[in-house]
Amino acid sequence: MIYNIVISGVGGLGILTLGRILCQAALLSNKNAYMSEIHGLSQRYGSVVVDVRISDSKLLAPVVSPGEAHLLIGLEPIECLRVINFSGPNTDIILNTSAIPPPTVTLGVAKYPPLGEIIETLRKVSKRILACDILEEARKLGDPRLQNTIILGIAANIPEIPITSNSLEEAIKLAFSRDKRVQELNLKAFQRGLEIGKLLLDGVKSC
Repeated sequence: MIYNIVISGVGGLGILTLGRILCQAALLSNKNAYMSEIHGLSQRYGSVVVDVRISDSKLLAPVVSPGEAHLLIGLEPIECLRVINFSGPNTDIILNTSAIPPPTVTLGVAKYPPLGEIIETLRKVSKRILACDILEEARKLGDPRLQNTIILGIAANIPEIPITSNSLEEAIKLAFSRDKRVQELNLKAFQRGLEIGKLLLDGVKSC
């Protein structure tokens, strides 16, 4: 068994922490886990891509090959498009629809494409897309930094992911063990993600 995850976003969104939690959860689920990362030119708001590979046995390479992602997590719509080449007919996509316009857009050099067009493009090259304004959901919980643990809850609903929700919850506890208040907030966000993911998969929720 091999399960490939590609996470794409910009610096400052906690992408590395998200990758590490997925790896820890995989280990807690008695799997092997490998992680690699690519940083953009800027630490904050530069493009960042993290690969997480989960398997039953040792792997020779920690990076995901084009077209072989089972799960693509896009923390920002355009950044998700940047890694569309990793998507294929067996790929689930979790998309945070909250946009962070790149410098070319804020300077007026380029235009940000309509969200609907981005989603349709991703839909054509994937098995399933779960799109939601996760930033707004995090704000409802009182802290925009909770976006990634909401995403983990959504991911836990995907039938093929070889990580149990209990393992993800334990990994979250470990990641935020130094501050009990932060830990509780992230566990609450994870539970909210579980709820959102179920609604998205059932076609009940559209956000």
